Amino acid sequence: MHSNQYSPPDKHPLEQLEVVIAERELAVIDNVRQMPVYGAPYTSPHLVIALNHSGWVRAEYDLHEVMFSPHELCVLFPNHMLIPHEASEDYRATLIVATASMFERLRQRQPFRHYMSYMRHPAFKLDDDAFSTVRDMFTMIRTVSRLETSSRTLMLDNLLSVFSQLCDVFRFEGSEPEEPVMDGKRLFPRFYDAIVAHHASTREVAFYADIFHLTPKYFSTIIKRETGVAAGDWISNYVIIQAKSLLRNRSDLNIQQVAAAVGFDDQAAFSRYFKTNTGISPKSYRARWSK
Repeated sequence: MHSNQYSPPDKHPLEQLEVVIAERELAVIDNVRQMPVYGAPYTSPHLVIALNHSGWVRAEYDLHEVMFSPHELCVLFPNHMLIPHEASEDYRATLIVATASMFERLRQRQPFRHYMSYMRHPAFKLDDDAFSTVRDMFTMIRTVSRLETSSRTLMLDNLLSVFSQLCDVFRFEGSEPEEPVMDGKRLFPRFYDAIVAHHASTREVAFYADIFHLTPKYFSTIIKRETGVAAGDWISNYVIIQAKSLLRNRSDLNIQQVAAAVGFDDQAAFSRYFKTNTGISPKSYRARWSK
């Protein structure tokens, strides 16, 4: 089994097109044959929808092992950590990359209704008919993305809205998950964005409740109802993911510096917090990955 384990010297298409994506809000990238990096964290600020034509990628998504296989569609929401480890030599995919602002409009108009399922398991298998339909949608979105017309953005918003509905149909038809259904007014996606922005400043639920002008108790009730997970757990889970990534991938930082990077002035407090949430000390966790 042949695979690519190291990042090639040339820039990944995602990096090459950053200016285009920023200016035009969306780009379709064809014939992608490699991941942006290998063995290191990659966190995209964009919505990335990847259609895998052939080959496979072995990676971690928010530090959970995942495989991206042929004829799968992968929906990566902004600000989630991907650590690609290995890709087969025949890996080939097409990407739709949309800015966070376009993703926010999508969430308001016609969001991915089963938001939590996509967060936990971003990739899903398409049968032959669904794969053909999704490929046609990519073609249409690509065509519209290249137009020079004042209605281009509106058309892309409409196409992404339809596409998000198709994703739900192809993923969940006949097997609806037992979880809350999201709509554009749900609080959790905005709460997650706030955690990304402020996790290194505070871990207090009251701080986030205040952002949305809610009492901590009512705010916590809404988040638990929408996701099945407590608001405080979402905060600690994100902090721990960031801390684990730094402990694993930034050997140049000592534990005190890792603690500071995720918002702890005191190393001992960070160590207690980390062990409470993981069952292992930061030092022991780092030792596991340094062997």
